[in-house]
Parts: sequence; structure tokens; C-alpha cells
Amino acid sequence: MIQLPNYQLLPRTELIRIKPLWEKLNEIHLQDSIHFKDHYSSFTFEKRIMAWTSLPDERVWILVAEVNDEIVGYIVATATEDGKGEIDSLCVDEAWQSKGVGETLVRESMAWMESKKCHPIRLIVSYGHESVMGFYEKLGFYPRATILELKQ
Repeated sequence: MIQLPNYQLLPRTELIRIKPLWEKLNEIHLQDSIHFKDHYSSFTFEKRIMAWTSLPDERVWILVAEVNDEIVGYIVATATEDGKGEIDSLCVDEAWQSKGVGETLVRESMAWMESKKCHPIRLIVSYGHESVMGFYEKLGFYPRATILELKQ
């Protein structure tokens, strides 16, 4: 019998528990990146979580999917004081992809942002990582703009 994941909120004091999955995601972004490999090669988990740890507790929402005490997926969402919501980071272990884990994480985070009266709700997909577009479109997210950045 296949064990289903248990979904639970993760306190920010336990952010370190998502580090292995976040590092896998960063490695995927490094491989997929066309113009900014230097960013991902020097990006660290500690740098990434600075934004999340600087916000008030009520503005950061971290949900994990666990199987046998192992995190197999996570999502971090934020809500700004002016009502904007964002999915900041999402990663599902490859073995658990296409099993509804990512969809559950996104839908639960959307419900949290809606409870915070967030509008709009956004996410950023790194250029080169367009393979995830179909997943997000299935959940109602569509491209609205393209952001270009000067490469230093």
C-alpha cells in the first residue's frame, strides 16, 4: 500500500528542514538557466531564507508534505501588507511528482493567500524553466509579463 503524504505547516524555526529540497530546486534552476548560471551557482539557502525570516509570522506560510518524517515537498507563500500574494518557492521530490503533491501544496497556499485577501496572487518562473508552465496553467496561473534583467 502506498503511503499518502501528511501535510502540515512548518514553523520558520524549522526552515532548515526544507534545505535539501531547496538545494535540489536551485540545482535544477542552475541547469535550466540560460543567462544567469552565475546567480544560481552562488545562491545559497541562507541567502534565500533571509526574505522569509525578515517578515512577520503572519505574512509567511510554509506547508510541507511528509512521508515517514521525510519532507517530499514544500511551498513557501508570502502576503504583503498591501495585499499582494506570492508563491515564493515550491519543490516536490522527483519521486512524488505527478502524484498530486504539488497541486495540493499550491491549492492550500492559494487558499491561505485568499484568506489574507491577497490580490493579485503571483509567482515567478525562472527563464529556462518553462517546463513547469503547464502545471501552473492547470491551476489558473498564466503569463502576464516578461521581466528582463541587466546581466552584470
